[in-house]
Amino acid sequence: MDNPSWGREIELSRRAVAKINAMEGEERPLFVCVCGDLVDTESSFSRALASWKKVMSGWERALIFEQQVKDFKRIWSALDPDIALVCLCGNHDVGNRPTSQSINHWTSSFGDDFFAFWANGSFNISLNNCLFSDPTGAPDLFREQFIWLEEKLAYAKANNATHIFVYGHYPWFLKHENESDDEITTFSNAPDGWGPKGTRFPDGYFTIPREERQMAMMLFKKYGVTACFSGHFHQNVVAETTWGMPMIVTGPLSMTLKSEMSDELSRGEPAGCGMRIVDVREAGHFVHKFILLEDAE
Repeated sequence: MDNPSWGREIELSRRAVAKINAMEGEERPLFVCVCGDLVDTESSFSRALASWKKVMSGWERALIFEQQVKDFKRIWSALDPDIALVCLCGNHDVGNRPTSQSINHWTSSFGDDFFAFWANGSFNISLNNCLFSDPTGAPDLFREQFIWLEEKLAYAKANNATHIFVYGHYPWFLKHENESDDEITTFSNAPDGWGPKGTRFPDGYFTIPREERQMAMMLFKKYGVTACFSGHFHQNVVAETTWGMPMIVTGPLSMTLKSEMSDELSRGEPAGCGMRIVDVREAGHFVHKFILLEDAE
């Protein structure tokens, strides 16, 4: 999507809701998961490109936040009532360095920032893994969630969950779980109209630091997590751990990025605005595909 705008994102969200509602039969989902960045008013970024975040005062950003929340709920409330909506927080919701204040600001409008639920025998864990990206602003909340995570993983395994899926905003990694923090040296280019000409982002910025990642990977391997799903990277990635756990990153309904290694990371999936359909099958198995919104670009 060139020249991104809030109005354009509203239109793309409407199209997504309509496309989901039109799904029938085995393709019709039990729930839809939005993996973060529901709004875009968090001003804690050290090099935020959106100039209004730099010049507006706190009360002005609060008004924009309230309007964006209303718009999000208005659009997604049109989802058919038999399809649940699962919302995660992202760094544009709670900041690159989340604090108890920024998290409470988000949860006051969207509910818990981490939770778990059953769906037809599968156990689904939704994390605020923004805290894994940088726990220094709320170390107590990070520890609380980590302890809770292991408790829920143990509970799922003890109760013979057919699958354990973990959702978060940040990808845990892009290529493999042992990536060092300086291993990924490629960049992703932004579309025209987003920042100055030639704007690009280091791909390594988008993943969880190795220390916190390894804490999570230890638990995921121990308890047999089936797969992890995330967003944040603004493009598709299909990777897996050395023991075979998929790490699946889904592109956005808004601004798409293009990494210098996008062909390798996406494994042939199409690029653009869209969504991912996950078909959960017999115990431990599932298939997935990324579908584009027609004429979204």
